[in-house]
Amino acid sequence: MPLPIPPKISEHEVSVAKLDPRHDGVRIAQLSDIHVGNLTPASHIRAAIEAANAAKPDLIVLTGDYVCWRRVEVEMARHQLAGLKAPRVLAVLGNHDYFVWGAGVRDALEHNGYEVLRNQTTIADVRGAPLPIVCVDDPVTRHDDLDAAFAGAPAELPRVVLCHGPDRGPDLARRGADLVLSGHTHGGQIFIKGITDRIMKQVGLKYRRGMYDLGGAERATQMYVTPGIGFSGVTRRVGEGTSAEVAVFTLRAA
Repeated sequence: MPLPIPPKISEHEVSVAKLDPRHDGVRIAQLSDIHVGNLTPASHIRAAIEAANAAKPDLIVLTGDYVCWRRVEVEMARHQLAGLKAPRVLAVLGNHDYFVWGAGVRDALEHNGYEVLRNQTTIADVRGAPLPIVCVDDPVTRHDDLDAAFAGAPAELPRVVLCHGPDRGPDLARRGADLVLSGHTHGGQIFIKGITDRIMKQVGLKYRRGMYDLGGAERATQMYVTPGIGFSGVTRRVGEGTSAEVAVFTLRAA
């Protein structure tokens, strides 16, 4: 069986209100839904890590689902996910991580120097200026707590939010998120026009992939849903918007 097409970089410019002038041009790389296990070749994962490092990001963020279904994958993830290079690598967990062993996945990521945050805000010092990163724990398995997550996020600063499940997006917009980075859907993974969207709607998934304008009560909120990197269920990604990617965002002053 041929190896899957390696993940590619997808570049996005995002206009953010109240952005500190020092943050104009800041680059954030997002990796999601890596799904270490027998369906995702280690070489595929390593290609994603190399692509993220080559983008020379100021921050790397990881938005959940590092494993599939088995505990043995946690130890595999400890080795296969090593090597991301940025001043800070921030992570939230996804539903598969909790299905398998949330504490174990957290330890595997932290072993590599990555920071796993659960319903809390961290202030990243990026290019000499503070940038709040709001880290929301997995909403699919109901580990999210928005009150706690936003408690440390200053209202006068832009807010970048990490949340595995994109269907929390409207709630995050109402909380004053500027940019939400999510995954979970794989872009449908097998996308057949007129069928995949209908199935996703039936199971309550409103956001398949790409950039969405969520409005927001006091500030504009944009949400990006990445199709992610790995495989779940089948070893194929077929159709528009399903290709494996590392998403890179360049922040621009609105």
